[in-house]
Amino acid sequence: MPTLFILAGATASGKTELALNFAQKKNCEILSCDASAFYRGMDIGTAKPTPEERRTVRHWGVDIAEPNEPFSIKDFVSYAQKCVSDITARGKNVLAVGGSGLYLKSFLSPVTDDVHPSEAVREEIAALEANGGIEALRERLLKFDPQASKYVEFKNPRNVRKALERCLTTGLPLVEVLKNFQQQPMPYASLTKVTICLCRPLEILKLRIRLRVHKMLQNGLIDEVRRLKEEGKLLPDTPASTAIGYRETLKFLQQPTSLEDLEREIVNDTYGLAKKQLTWFRHQMAFDGYWYG
Repeated sequence: MPTLFILAGATASGKTELALNFAQKKNCEILSCDASAFYRGMDIGTAKPTPEERRTVRHWGVDIAEPNEPFSIKDFVSYAQKCVSDITARGKNVLAVGGSGLYLKSFLSPVTDDVHPSEAVREEIAALEANGGIEALRERLLKFDPQASKYVEFKNPRNVRKALERCLTTGLPLVEVLKNFQQQPMPYASLTKVTICLCRPLEILKLRIRLRVHKMLQNGLIDEVRRLKEEGKLLPDTPASTAIGYRETLKFLQQPTSLEDLEREIVNDTYGLAKKQLTWFRHQMAFDGYWYG
């Protein structure tokens, strides 16, 4: 029976090199779980595996959508199921690798459900928020479930919207929505799963981030972002345009500063992301082993 290996690690920790070596030793094909690597044309700022590396080991989850196309966690779950089915049907093991926690967690437990809010529900919520702000959404959610604040981070508008969408769509209190969510079957139940976390000391990680950002700028990150912007592929408030490295460079193109300031901003934001990823892994995932680099 094929094995599903899951390799998690913060951005710039060295997952690509480790994954290539591991995949060759363990007869794996690699499934990328990097939310920015999905997008075509976003190459330099995402530090994607090179074409040569992708020829060495077959990769999935790279260059599968345009930056201006929506690609949700539901889209990824569906895509990943097809990838895993294809890979294991050929007798190979799967190595899911990345730093995007929710995508990695989707191999271990349900992260999405079959509730599909209609456009009418979304419009109702948008109108409610436009008139009364986030407080109006909280009040409406509490009418469905007076205990909703136990399950939803009320300071996070996105979480409140999502919870209200599910209540309005199903007509159920939030506690029942969550109960139904938790009763979903476990994903990939027939496969053996092995989870590994790549760990590096924070001072080493920050040095690696500095070196990587400097190399990205030398290799033409600004030109890459300018081209994507001119092609209309980095639309405002889309996941692609808000990805670290891209959002800072977009701001730089609109309000030029020095290259040193741009580099410093990308380094700081990347380091902030890395620390958030490590915190998320500690609280949201259990690992079978650790690799200390």
